[in-house]
Amino acid sequence: MAIQEENDVLRQERSVDDLLRTLPPEILGARLQRARKRMGLSIRELALAANVSKNSIVRVEQGGMPQSMTVVKLCAAMGVHLDSIAKPRAEESQIVAIHRHDDDRWYDLTDFAAGPLAPEPLSEAERAKLAKTANVFPLLILKSRLETGRLLPTVIELYRESETRSHAGEEMVYVLKGTAKIKVGDQTFDLEEGESATFWSSEAHSYAPAEGAKLPVRVLSIRADDHR
Repeated sequence: MAIQEENDVLRQERSVDDLLRTLPPEILGARLQRARKRMGLSIRELALAANVSKNSIVRVEQGGMPQSMTVVKLCAAMGVHLDSIAKPRAEESQIVAIHRHDDDRWYDLTDFAAGPLAPEPLSEAERAKLAKTANVFPLLILKSRLETGRLLPTVIELYRESETRSHAGEEMVYVLKGTAKIKVGDQTFDLEEGESATFWSSEAHSYAPAEGAKLPVRVLSIRADDHR
């Protein structure tokens, strides 16, 4: 039995060596990291389960050339077959997320937890009416976000100044249409179409149309949240 187990380990090591000839180590590391996060394991927990050092896991996940045995141990500890790392199936490892027009669902920026404003996409005229009559701030939550990723993309339509907000992470806003006024802390910036700003979103901030801007002003907001 011991001889058979040793042969199995040697075969797995050779499989890792073969894999590394065709798969760049940074891609292998990223796939192993996604597998770990899907299982909800910290680096420390995986290190204990696989009997490898935390530094080894960090090095592999950051794209360093791994020891074959380290990869074998990590896969075994996570119950992941090497084949699923070599060619991940969609349900095992999402690598791209797409948002289509049919996916458009508009929310209220100040109360998006309440769910979409309508069960189907809304026209600009319908959104403008809701902004005026129901006092909402139209927010489009894009589906082009990875399940275990950190980027949270949304589109915000501005008809007036939003409430002041504050949340973890950092945020980039890019003006898609019109001229926007962005307040961050005690600083205010007017951004024209095609301009952008990035800021620590834990600072109090708000969005508004610039004075005299044609409505609606539309901005793309991308949050990177470490607590995702």
